[in-house]
Amino acid sequence: MLRSLCLAAALSFSATDALAQTAPTRKAPAKPKRPRPAPSTGDSQAPSTSTKTGEQGTAAAPSKSDSAAAGAGTTSAPAAATAGASTAQAPRGFDQEEFRRQVMEEVRRELQKTKDEVKQETAWVEQDSQARVQDSEAVESLKQRVNLFQPHGYLRMRGEFFNNMRLGRGADPAGFFLFPGPFIGTGGNNSQSDANFRFRFEPTLAVSEDLSIYFQADILDNVLLGSSPATDVYLDPFTPLSVLAARRGSGTVNVKRVWGRVNTQLGELLFGRMGYHWGLGILHNDGNCLDCDYGDTYDRIAFAPREFKGHHLSVMFDILDKGASTTGEKGELGRSVDLDTLDDGYRLALEITRVDTAEEIKRKLEANRWVFNYGVVVDYRTQPWDTPVSAADSTGTLRSHVVRRAAKIYQPDAFLSLKRRKWRLDTEIAFNLGSVGTHQQSDFDIGTVSPDVAAQLTRGVNFFQVGGALQTDVAVLSADALLFGLEFGAASGDKGAYGFGARPWRNGSGAAQPAAPGQQPSQAAGLGDIDGSHLDFSTTTGGHARINNFMFNRAFNVDMILFRNLVTSVTSAWYLKPSMRYRPTGRKTGGGDDTGFELILSGMYSQAWYPENTPGQARPLGLEFNVGITYDTSDKFHAGLAYGLLVPFDGLRNVSTGQSGSIAHAIRLLLAIPF
Repeated sequence: MLRSLCLAAALSFSATDALAQTAPTRKAPAKPKRPRPAPSTGDSQAPSTSTKTGEQGTAAAPSKSDSAAAGAGTTSAPAAATAGASTAQAPRGFDQEEFRRQVMEEVRRELQKTKDEVKQETAWVEQDSQARVQDSEAVESLKQRVNLFQPHGYLRMRGEFFNNMRLGRGADPAGFFLFPGPFIGTGGNNSQSDANFRFRFEPTLAVSEDLSIYFQADILDNVLLGSSPATDVYLDPFTPLSVLAARRGSGTVNVKRVWGRVNTQLGELLFGRMGYHWGLGILHNDGNCLDCDYGDTYDRIAFAPREFKGHHLSVMFDILDKGASTTGEKGELGRSVDLDTLDDGYRLALEITRVDTAEEIKRKLEANRWVFNYGVVVDYRTQPWDTPVSAADSTGTLRSHVVRRAAKIYQPDAFLSLKRRKWRLDTEIAFNLGSVGTHQQSDFDIGTVSPDVAAQLTRGVNFFQVGGALQTDVAVLSADALLFGLEFGAASGDKGAYGFGARPWRNGSGAAQPAAPGQQPSQAAGLGDIDGSHLDFSTTTGGHARINNFMFNRAFNVDMILFRNLVTSVTSAWYLKPSMRYRPTGRKTGGGDDTGFELILSGMYSQAWYPENTPGQARPLGLEFNVGITYDTSDKFHAGLAYGLLVPFDGLRNVSTGQSGSIAHAIRLLLAIPF
């Protein structure tokens, strides 16, 4: 294009020079003179800026001043007149249309030549683009054939300090304390501290876009720091000193979950040993939080069809227990083989959910629209028989160890989640309903016991448990920096039974229970016991043949002292917990980045449903205050320091000695690197 414009300008200049050579002089001389030589190119008229429109004059049209000079030249000397005559004849012989046509033709030729050159120079770009497309297709094909490794997990170190966790109330009638505490010395030795460590590794192997393998393993799973010292026996083989240890015993790798995902045209197929989380997590909780110690894991095969009008349907089949198994006489089978299917425990579940993705939730909140999510799951658990052993005896039969269970348990659970700009509400309610045909430990010869004992041993157990939780908060200040929250939780109790019911395996101080010949008799929880079994079959028709206390999943943490460490779960009680969280840098929900410091304050009041479920035979349990500060960086480093204080009420006093509980303290430090 530049060459074409330059050529047009040159042609215009040439035409202007030709005209300028025939133009008359500007001033007529007094005496006849020979004609002046043609003016230079610099003295000629400026060329046109457009050869098409002729704006600002054209090279073929002289200006008015030149015409006037030509008129004045007619009165000059004969030489000037001759020059003027030749000037008048020149415009008549100059064909402007032919000149313009030639210029345009030359411009077109130069333009075409320039286009050809540009096309040749840019041909490699098109070839490179095609090569890039082919490369991207090859990479996509490679991704589908090569395993893509995606590491996830976290590294956690947690330190704890406890003071007066036994509340200074002594042991209960069964000899148990509220918390395992110091045993060296007496008097003021009420403090204890420890630190534990965990590296959780959760990689994903993306075999293809539709095939994935998931894995979870804990390396040094909650290993107590300072445990397993390798003492120097060479210093004193009879009295090794652990304080001189410089090495540690080998750690362990706990493989917890491995499962696969297959995405088909009909839906998604899951199979393997996997975690499960539902709603808030009071019934099913995967325990994947940074401060969790528990988590549900199921051996499952599940299928989820394609989404239908925003709803997802999933069908799950879990193997809960396989009973007796064998690998053969000398392991010749090469694997474990189930000996009987009638002693297996299974879980069949159906869930229906409507849950928006994180992107959909963000889009709706920014548009000031409601986010309405919900779900319902129904579990059915069954086990016809039970075999409390894992290997065959020498005769190859286990019939003498089998006991009929006839267990049928239903667990419906529903959750609801509402969000609107700066407000959130999440709630969940769960039930545990059903029965067990017989509670006996194993089968027995009915002729070896009295009819009353046989009737007591073969009595069934009923379940009617309900629990629920509600969490709500509202954000204020810019970037949602300040959150005011309120949490309420409740777990049904067991009227007429002693103890919280969170440790049913504990031998209490209550009535002795019947036992078959060769079995060790047990005792139910008694008056003033902290915990124990709620079942009491000491009489033929009376007693307590039901378990109605609902237990929150132990991975659902609500405090630092009472329910997490003393009771070990929310059960037989309710609590109300207001809270405040302040993050100066703001939160992602309000345009912040969820980094920097955050201050957390909460207070919780708790109370039992029935006084007999508490060791103090009173409903009020206590008031607990928690305060903490956390720090998060953009590369996901997390540090947290928290302090808890429990003021115990009458529900935690010792009724056998009359001792009231005193204040307990707890401090927790958490350092973590999630990835």
